[in-house]
Parts: sequence; C-alpha cells; structure tokens
Amino acid sequence: MSRRPVAAAPGGGDEPVKRIFWGLVGLGMGAAIGVGAMRWASRTADRLAPQSLAGELLQTAADWRTRLAGALEEGQTAMAEREAELRAQLAEPGSGAG
Repeated sequence: MSRRPVAAAPGGGDEPVKRIFWGLVGLGMGAAIGVGAMRWASRTADRLAPQSLAGELLQTAADWRTRLAGALEEGQTAMAEREAELRAQLAEPGSGAG
C-alpha cells in the first residue's frame, strides 16, 4: 500500500494564525461592548438616583411656576388693555351708552 503525500491547504497552512487573529478581534469587540454597556448602566443609574430625580422635579416645578407667572401677567395686561378700550367706547359721545 503506497502512501500519497497530503496536499497542503490553500493559503500555506496559516489556519492557526487566522484563528488567533479572529479570536483576538472577538475578544476586543467583546471588551469594547462590555465597557460601553457598563458606562451606559452607570450613567442611567446616576440619572435615576433619588437625588437626581428630586433635583429634576424641583427644576421642573420652578420652570412651571415661571411659565405660569408669565401667562398670568400677560393675561392681566390683556385684560387691562381691553378694559381701557371698553371704557373709551362707553365714554365717547353717540356711542349709545348712557
């Protein structure tokens, strides 16, 4: 029985190098994704901490109060202008009043 020589794999037998390369690429990507996930989780935990939520609630209430005060002031100004217009119309001779 004669033995035939085994043909070399295409590419010159660099299969172990490819495995090491792609293993390191996978390891690097896994580490990068893991670090990103940990940073995201840490930021989310800080944002949802009771102190952060309380501060955000106070800021929202202060903003709402400022907007409400501005709206009331605008309403009072508009009412005063309209009252002045109505009083001027009533005071005019021949306007049908009085």
